[in-house]
Amino acid sequence: MRPTGDPSQGARTSLRQVLWGLVLVLALPTMLVAAAGLYSAYRSEQQATDLRMQETARALSLLLDREIEKSVLALQILAHSSSLARGDFEEFYHRAKASGLEEPSWVALFEPGGRAVFNTRVPYGVILPNSNRPDALRRVAETRKPYVSDLYAGSLTGQRLITIDAPVIIDGRVAYILSLGITPEVFQDIIRDQRIADGWNAAVLDRSRRLVARSRSPERYVGQLASANVQEALAARTEGLLRSVTLDGIPVRTYFSQSPTYGWSFVISIPETELAKSAQRSLFWLTILGAVILGGILLAVLLSRSISKPVARLVAAAQALGRGGEVSDPATTRVLEFDTIKKALAEAAAGIRKHEREREEVLAHMAESEARLRLALNAGHLGSWEYTPSTGVLTTTPICRAHFGRGADEMFSYADLVAQIHPDDRAVQAEAVARALADRTDLHVEYRAIWPDGSEHWIRVSGRMRSGPDGQPSMVGVSQDITERRLAEDRQALLLHELNHRVKNTLATVQSVASLTRRSADNSDPAAWNAFMDRLHGMAKTHDLLTATHWQGALLEDVLKNELEPYQDGLRQRIRLRGPRINLQPGAVLALGLAVHELATNAVKYGSLSVPEGKVHVMWAVTSGIGQPALLVEWVESGGPLVKKPERQGFGSKLIQRGLAQQLGGEIKLDFAPAGVRCVITFPLSTMTSDQAGAPEAQERYAS
Repeated sequence: MRPTGDPSQGARTSLRQVLWGLVLVLALPTMLVAAAGLYSAYRSEQQATDLRMQETARALSLLLDREIEKSVLALQILAHSSSLARGDFEEFYHRAKASGLEEPSWVALFEPGGRAVFNTRVPYGVILPNSNRPDALRRVAETRKPYVSDLYAGSLTGQRLITIDAPVIIDGRVAYILSLGITPEVFQDIIRDQRIADGWNAAVLDRSRRLVARSRSPERYVGQLASANVQEALAARTEGLLRSVTLDGIPVRTYFSQSPTYGWSFVISIPETELAKSAQRSLFWLTILGAVILGGILLAVLLSRSISKPVARLVAAAQALGRGGEVSDPATTRVLEFDTIKKALAEAAAGIRKHEREREEVLAHMAESEARLRLALNAGHLGSWEYTPSTGVLTTTPICRAHFGRGADEMFSYADLVAQIHPDDRAVQAEAVARALADRTDLHVEYRAIWPDGSEHWIRVSGRMRSGPDGQPSMVGVSQDITERRLAEDRQALLLHELNHRVKNTLATVQSVASLTRRSADNSDPAAWNAFMDRLHGMAKTHDLLTATHWQGALLEDVLKNELEPYQDGLRQRIRLRGPRINLQPGAVLALGLAVHELATNAVKYGSLSVPEGKVHVMWAVTSGIGQPALLVEWVESGGPLVKKPERQGFGSKLIQRGLAQQLGGEIKLDFAPAGVRCVITFPLSTMTSDQAGAPEAQERYAS
């Protein structure tokens, strides 16, 4: 055996050293956390600055686009002047001068070949040289789109300019090119309006990366190319930031954004010296914190001296307790907490044996709890519970209480559980529990639980009988939320029922169409089979339209387009649709689709759609008379052959007047007027729903 000695002989650390170590343990992490916090604040501030400046650059680049777009739109409006279309150049010259577009430069009119017609910079009638920008004029004539040039120096005055060219289209051709010359001062005003901070730099670059405007020394640097690293960054991506040096040699952090429409860029630069001020502030506060911690260390030295002596007396009392002796030193340590410890040590001797007995009971209870937990996990691996019938006590885990909508710390008794079971399922639950207790068999039952918020959930409960340490029988088990599974089973049954219902309705419609077609064939109709197939094809298209909306109905306009789109002309004027936004129910979609198919087929064979100049107008509106509101749909043909009333009623007329009226419960009127067939369909709103928020009734719609 290894000899036992004084444990203190192996100790090499004094209380004073422990206190010093405690101070260091507290101080060093504090300094590290503070340093990390200050660095994080510095980084967060820098990131916030980067984000803010990047958003500013992006917003200003969009402002460039808007500023150029205003000039482009004004030029395009001027290009549609009636005097220019008449060739009255003098009147157009005065109109251009009066428009103010020449401010602060000029407006000029050129022929596509480059000949100058006039320039507002000089009086009208002065003979002008041809344009020195033939490539730009040719580009506008070919593309028929406005073009914005990069910064360049004028050939006559040497003035720096940006030119906007817009085509003047007369009779479908580019007859002239209207040009607007503006100076960089327009973009210099944009920079001035932003009130860029002193020491910062902002610049506008054209597509060639040439400076058009600059906040600092614009008279010196406008017209020069941007620095090489800025050019490379703009070539690589449309926006971002980089470290660079300005043209006047200042190290900066640069933020740039390229406009999406015209490709011009806005650049903002902040000197690195200003960004370094934030780091200097963080370093200053870190120094202050270090000084405070150093003062705390000095104070700890003084406190350690006043603590070490009372602790030595406590050590002596603890050693006496360890030897089984009594702590009888009545002297005070002059420290309230230490005196309390001495008293506690004295009382500890008397309570050690009692605590040992309590420890054994706690260990036995823990072993029993572990056995109960393992049994519950083996039964279901979810929320566990235990119910003691003799006392009516129900013990549940937080997961089990969550299955009934209860909080983790909320009280939940067996009476609460029964009260939450759906009234229709309580008898099933009670019978299952009674049978399990009587036969000592496993419990398996499913029932609905109503949560405190009123929602309904399906719960599966499994349990097993056991005997406790006192011999009393109890039941332990698990609970499982099976709501999703039960809902999935209900949805599957509902879908099967809905599918059966829709298939029966479709088959009934096909049977009715086939029956009417056969009777038409008996009356010597040789194209009956083709008509029957066309009608089935129309029904299939309507089914496709409903399938796209998951059989939630379809817009009336979409039903009409679905049938009439094959007969539309290139200008989309032959078939015109007009009416509010109406959403039909599935039954109304099928019935109305078949009726429109018959009307369109009749119009193609005999009516207005049989000739190129024929037209069909379909209008609909919601009417509110004395009775219930109704939907009125009017079909009007025009421009077709002379219409004669048929001697006998064909299949299409029967389908429209009988089938549609029966299915929609409405009224159908057919008028075979000589100028064109007119059909008015009226049926109640109970077969459709109206949503006119997105399209006013007064808005005219055309088939597309």
